[in-house]
Amino acid sequence: MNLAVSGIVLKVSQSGESDRFCTILTGDHGVISAFAKGAKNMKNKNSTATAQFVYGSFELFRRRDIYMIDESQYEELYTGLREDIFRLSVAQYLCQLTMELVPEEQPAEDYLRLMRAALWYLSENTRPPLLVKAAAEMRMLSLAGYMPDLVMCRECGNYEHNTMFFMPDSGTIRCGSCGRPAGEYALTLGRGAMTALRHSIYAEQRKLFAFSLSGESLKQFSGAAEAFALSKIEKSLTTLEFLKTMM
Repeated sequence: MNLAVSGIVLKVSQSGESDRFCTILTGDHGVISAFAKGAKNMKNKNSTATAQFVYGSFELFRRRDIYMIDESQYEELYTGLREDIFRLSVAQYLCQLTMELVPEEQPAEDYLRLMRAALWYLSENTRPPLLVKAAAEMRMLSLAGYMPDLVMCRECGNYEHNTMFFMPDSGTIRCGSCGRPAGEYALTLGRGAMTALRHSIYAEQRKLFAFSLSGESLKQFSGAAEAFALSKIEKSLTTLEFLKTMM
């Protein structure tokens, strides 16, 4: 069976001395895996398009139970990622998170649009890496069915307060008047961080990264998004552990 897809190479593993085993996020078929024969050789026709983070088009054929990459063409290389180890590490983490959350062989166009935007902002360095990371985490988890309820305080219905408490395990909030919940892990969020957290799940996709945040507000937003991600995937990700060594 032949298959034509467009997608982002999330991960590349070496197979043998010269082949690559690629994990690709596609819009129509979710995450798929495919071999690229001889692609580790720089002169190979598929060498450029089968590198990690590359967005491109791929012509696949099936051999037994595995896809093989016959032809490929890159469209976006996101070369700016390799200019900074921290931004590169954020991109690697988002790729691993994608592989944890996106189903195989099922449509995933929203995930693909999200990752293309996130990699672009990280590559161009037009937004703080932690802002891109947090916004992408929250939106990706929401797409996967873990959308939190951030509309109002779960106790009194208050929408806005100078201080809000976010409970990552339940994905709910309490206002400062109701206070920190007893016996439940909660993170303190100021107005800026709370607004960013809401924006990350409720805003239109094209406006997801269209905001600015810095200082303590960015720190709170980043911490809340990461805590929420860890509460849902319930496992340690190697890329996140490495990223934390630089934070």
